[in-house]
Parts: sequence; structure tokens; C-alpha cells
Amino acid sequence: MNRLYFPLCLSLFSGAVYAAPPALEEVLVTGELRQVNQLTLANSVSVISADAIAQRNAKNLEDILNVAPNVNFSTGASRGRFIQIRGIGERSQFESPMNPSVGVIVDGIDFTGLATGVATLDTAQVEIFRGPQGTLYGANALAGMINVTGNGAADATEGRINVGAGNYGSYDVSAMVNAPLAENVGWRLAAQRNVSDGYIENAYLGRDDTNNIDELNLRNLLRFDISSTLSLSLTSYYIDIDNGYDAFSLDNNRKTLSDEPGHDRQETHAHALKADYTGLSFADVTGLLSYANSQTEYGYDEDWSYRDICSIDSDCAYYQYSTTDNYLRDNNNLTIDLRLLSKPQEQGVRWAMGLYHRDQTVDLLRTYVNNDPDGDPYLPVATPEISSYSSDYQTENTAVYGQLDIPVGDRLTLITGARLERFTADFSDSQKEQFAPEDNLWGGKIAIEYQAANNHFVYALVSRGYKVLGFSPDPDLNAADKTFDTETMRNYELGWKAHWNNTLQLSTAVFYQERSDIQIKQSRSYQIDNTTQFVDLIDNAPGGENYGLETELRWYATDALSIVGTLALLETGYDTYLNCSHVDSDLASDSCYDMSQRPQAHAPKTQYFVAANYRLPASLMFRLEVEGKDSFYFSESHNEQSDAYTLLNARAEYALGATTLALWIKNITDETVETRGFYFSHDYGNDPRNGYAPEPYTQKGAPRTMGASISYEF
Repeated sequence: MNRLYFPLCLSLFSGAVYAAPPALEEVLVTGELRQVNQLTLANSVSVISADAIAQRNAKNLEDILNVAPNVNFSTGASRGRFIQIRGIGERSQFESPMNPSVGVIVDGIDFTGLATGVATLDTAQVEIFRGPQGTLYGANALAGMINVTGNGAADATEGRINVGAGNYGSYDVSAMVNAPLAENVGWRLAAQRNVSDGYIENAYLGRDDTNNIDELNLRNLLRFDISSTLSLSLTSYYIDIDNGYDAFSLDNNRKTLSDEPGHDRQETHAHALKADYTGLSFADVTGLLSYANSQTEYGYDEDWSYRDICSIDSDCAYYQYSTTDNYLRDNNNLTIDLRLLSKPQEQGVRWAMGLYHRDQTVDLLRTYVNNDPDGDPYLPVATPEISSYSSDYQTENTAVYGQLDIPVGDRLTLITGARLERFTADFSDSQKEQFAPEDNLWGGKIAIEYQAANNHFVYALVSRGYKVLGFSPDPDLNAADKTFDTETMRNYELGWKAHWNNTLQLSTAVFYQERSDIQIKQSRSYQIDNTTQFVDLIDNAPGGENYGLETELRWYATDALSIVGTLALLETGYDTYLNCSHVDSDLASDSCYDMSQRPQAHAPKTQYFVAANYRLPASLMFRLEVEGKDSFYFSESHNEQSDAYTLLNARAEYALGATTLALWIKNITDETVETRGFYFSHDYGNDPRNGYAPEPYTQKGAPRTMGASISYEF
């Protein structure tokens, strides 16, 4: 098992106290063409181990993102489904198809855009690659890639049971069993149920569970060792999420007034068949076939209130509205990846080549309900006015890629990788809009690695990534606003990785990213049917830059004390770009907002994480974490920012044989964390009680939470 954070915990679980001085273990990165030591990989990569996941009591991918430098996320849903790396990434999705910037792969299955369903169930490690991964992953990895790998099937019978409970009505139950079914057949099954009432009180309905969490995840793994040269593995997932979504309040707190709280649901059936063949004399063969079907449903109360929020004798009478919006998507994703890799024992030039194909269809049904079509909220509820919208979107990505690792002397290696990709799409909707974009794309990298003496490794990397072109299908948009171009990025990176006496490891990278044709999501107001409506579209800014620093440290300070820490610095900006959708634009005078005046959205300038584990005799361990982020802009459409924050978390564990008891508390000081923000315009807010005065609204992250858990391994 590879471990980045706190391998010390294993000795605690086994009951050993102050045994031999601990040593940092080798961490292998699996998301590359070949497994490679994290300290000899020419890329900025975080590896979060199963131990680190358990130490944070993390149940979902969003729970561990703050551990990695220059990684952020936005909610606008029940979880942080939308991820940004180095300030690049989407923040929401409504009617239009989405072009992801951050890819998410789970056991070889493409979960890009579906991160709500990525649990930590039986996870071996999570790898977060920063910067474009243009050789291996192509169009969906402009900003980076998150690769989640589950535990493999072991040869021995073993298992684990974990039960936890906490405040806000939360509890979780998980179990794993591993058993060989035959001499050459391994089997592993894991399940997890995660429940919480959420942190919202709905004052109108008198409920405290309208923003709840209700998630079930199952993972099944079969491994077949067909022969000494051929092995197969079949991994399957079943995900059933029925979360509530009632997060925004007119009073900008955790007390909502919605009469029709929303939901954030997902049901996924996913499978991945992987084959490894080593019987050829000149190369090894790896093939991966994966399929995932996900039914997602995302809906919300658009007015965040109830029909008669304004009494009939009030100043705001008849100004309120009552509508709901619902998005039902059927997402099917098929990928095939076939690779040839030179033999691992081969000296001299090492090579790899591969073929990739991805076929995805997304069918959308949007249902918009106006509960007061007659405009009189004081009459009994009339027949709602229901309008529907549907679209069919199919994309295909076909690529060929390859990489050469060329030794140049004893300590110097030149790495070149390239990918050629063909993208085609076919879109049609119920409003007679049709699009069929296509493009030929290329990406890749050139890296120079130098393995210096004394366990120092330095590298220089130039890589290129891309994000495909697309369209905004709303028929009310002007023709020129309906399409946007492919975004490209060149990434320049210098890195240094080192370790000393197997007790201290340090990884540092500085990077500069040059972006062209940046895809920016906009929300522009239009007069439609004598009412002001906001229409989403994506525009291209000519260019911009993202640059900064990422540092990670692991340190056994003493036999009893271990420390890990990360630090991220980030600067972002646009070249001259006049944003006519910005609230500070003055369309009457044809004056648009100059985006070169401010950073990009969801790109905090600083981010940090420090955790210390201290073990005592009698198998006791204490852990203290500090994590924080600078403020960041919520959107390119306005200048509202989140508040900076620092969180303090703590955990205590006691191991008694195979049983481990734990107490934990997060956000001890109950700081307010903002994960998504809106500011509709200078003219319109969302509260009829103040005449729809413009004002910001933010979704709040978790307040102070605490709980206990017990686990048993056999």
C-alpha cells in the first residue's frame, strides 16, 4: 500500500509503540503510463492515501480537496461537484452542455462532471495532477486530472467494518470483504452508506433536513489471473444518491424559506474491464474498456421562498414569484484505451503508444414550473404553468498518443509525449437548435529530468493542453454569441523533489501557464416577452495567465511526531478583455468591464494545509489540522468575493488490537466558509421584501461538526 500521509498510523493500528524509527515509504503514482515514484515524476502531483482519507473522516471526494495545493471547488449543489485546479475549472451547469477542464477517473471509469458520486469507498489513493495532461487524457484535462484508484483484490481473506455518527443527524456505515474465490480468482466487495440532515434549517417548512445527504455506494472487484502473462480485472460500481438541495437563503444565512426545496440525485451503474498481457517479447499490452450510465437530477426552488412571502397589505405585495427549475440528464459514457508499452526491464529508450476512443451521449429534459401563471399569489394554487425543454448531445473523441523516454547520460532523461485527437459532436434540441462542431486537436509535453546525487530530483516541463470548442444553444442569444472556440494552454513548470534520511520529503514546483481563447461562462440579461431574463452563454477571452507555486512536505520530526503540509500561491489574470456581461458594464453607453483589472474566478491567491500527528504510548494518537484559503472571486460576471478562512480540525484515536476508536471535530471555531456565490445584477436581487435590491448571496460550507467512529479489521 502506498502512503503519502501518515504511514505512522499503521504502527498505531497494530498496537506497536515506539518501535523502530519510522521511515517514509515510497509513493507510486498510477495515473501515468507506468507506475512511477512520486519523487521522480516530472509533474506537480499530490497523492492522498487511504490513511489520510480516514484521518479526515472523508466520505466524498470534496472532503479531501483542500489537502492538495491549488485545488478549489464550487458547490451550487449538494456537494462540490465542480473542481478547479490552478484557478481553472467549471463552477456550474444548467441547460448548456459542459466542456470540463478537470477530468475525474475512478478505477479507469470516466466520472468527469459527475464528482458528486465519487465517494472514498475502499479507496487506495487519490492522485491530483496539476497542469494539462495533454498526452494521456486529452480534451478533459486542460487544468489537470484527478485519478482515484481503489484497493485491489488481495490473496488473503480479510475485511473491515466501520460505523460512525455525528451531529446534524449524520451517520455512516461501511464494510469491505476480500476473499479469494479460487486459486486464480480474487474478489473484493465494499459498501458504504452516508447520511446527514445537512446544515440548513428551513424556517418555512419547519424542517432541518431539506439539504440532506443520503448516499449509497457499492464497489465490486473480480480479478482473474488467467495465466502467468494474462490477468483481467472487472470493477463495478453502483451509486445511489438522493441528496436534498436547499442551500441559498434570502437572508444569506443557513435559514431558508423555500416551499419547494430542491434535490441533487444521481444513480450510476458503471463497469471497467482491464486486461494486462505481458506475453509479447517486445512490449506489454494494457487494454481498458469502461462504461458508465448515470441518471442525474438537479432541481431547486428558484425564488428561494414561498408564494405569500409578501403579505397582501405589504409594500411588496404582488411582486413575488414562485418557480422551480429541474434538470434530468441521462449520461452514457463508453471509453476504450489500448496501450503498448516497452518492457519495464528494457534499457535505453522506453516507449509507449496508445489508441483511445470515447463515446458519450447526454440527453437532457428540463422542466420549468411557474406556480402563479396568473400573477396572483394570494389566490389558491392554480394549475401551474409547465414548460419543458429537451436536448440530445453526442460527442466522440478519438485519439492516438505516444511517449518516448530517452536517456541522455547517466542522470539526465528527455521525455517527449504527444497526442492527436479528433473531436466531433452532434446536438439538437426541442427549440430546433442544431450544432455539429468538430475539431482536430493536439497536445503533449517535453520534459527534462535530472536525477542528482543525494536524492535530489529536478525537472523542467513544457506541456500543452486543450479544451474543445462548443456552443450555447439558447435561441434568444444573438447568433454571434452562440458559438465559442477551442481553448488552449501552454504550461511551463520547474520542479524540485528531494528526501533526506527517509524522514523528510519535499516537493516544490513553480509554474507559468499561458492561456489562449479562454472559455468564460457568462450570464447576460435579455428582455424576453417584456421580462428580464438571464441567459447563460460561454464567451472567449483572448488570453490570460496563471502562475504560482506549489509545495508539499512530509516530515517525521521525531519517532512520535509526524507533520505534513502544503502551500499554494496563485496569481491569475486576463489580457485585455471587455466583458459586456459584467454587472459593472454600462450597456447604455456601450461601456464594457475590462477584465484585466481583476483575477480569474475561484482562484484564491494562497491556500495552505498543515497536519500534525502525535502518538503516545498505549496506542493513542492525536491529530491537529489547520487549513485555509484566501478570498476569491465567485464569478466573471460580478466582483463579489468569498471571505478568507482558516479552519482548525482535530482527531483522537485509540487502537485496541484490530479495533480502532476515533473522536473528531472539524471547523472547531465554527468559521463561515463560502463555496458558491451569486450577485445577479445591479438591478435585480432575489428578495421581493426589499424590492429585489441587488445583493450577494452565498452558499455556506460545513459549520462545526463532530462525531465518533469505530472500525474493526479482520
